[in-house]
Amino acid sequence: MKNNWIITFIFVCIFAGNSAGIVLANEEDDDAKKSKRGSWFSSLFEDDDDDDDDEHGERRRSSGKQGSKMSPVLASISAAPPEFETECGSCHMAYQPELLPAVSWEKIMSGLEDHFGEDAAIDAQTQQLITSHLVRFSAEKSDSRLSRRKIMRSLGNKVYLRISEIPKLKREHSEHISTSVLKRPAIRSIANCAACHIPAAQGEYDEDYVRIPR
Repeated sequence: MKNNWIITFIFVCIFAGNSAGIVLANEEDDDAKKSKRGSWFSSLFEDDDDDDDDEHGERRRSSGKQGSKMSPVLASISAAPPEFETECGSCHMAYQPELLPAVSWEKIMSGLEDHFGEDAAIDAQTQQLITSHLVRFSAEKSDSRLSRRKIMRSLGNKVYLRISEIPKLKREHSEHISTSVLKRPAIRSIANCAACHIPAAQGEYDEDYVRIPR
């Protein structure tokens, strides 16, 4: 009888221990799930310096429109004098002022006689008009996240004259676009923004609007 009582006692202890282990394991699983949910929830509020998901912060203003039908995203577009498009857009895309700081635009505009190997000289009055427009809406004065977070943050102390050489933009393009793609006739150069960024003329460079030509 005594032996039976001892056996019963041992059995109860083993059962209780297993039950406690199961409860503890379940609690740990619940804690892990809560922790995972907490991490995911917290990530919604984390500051992403790369802005990869909404990289320019301008998508909300696009109203779902595409290409030339899209409303201008950058402030400089609607304020641009006709001479800006006529003179700057005759040989290449008229790059928006928000894409470079004032010091870069001033240096570019003061050397139009040798504009990346070409003579792009214009009369003094027009030159001053365009320079004023570029400086007024330059990157450091823009409220666009493209200007503030992608361009200005990556300049350092260097003065860049080519938008395609800005470290952040150069790195993003080199990571996602191969040399063979850049050589395609419809692209030819990383400076040909409108080839892939369909609404580039409206100042929209978000990746949602990228269409790489074949």
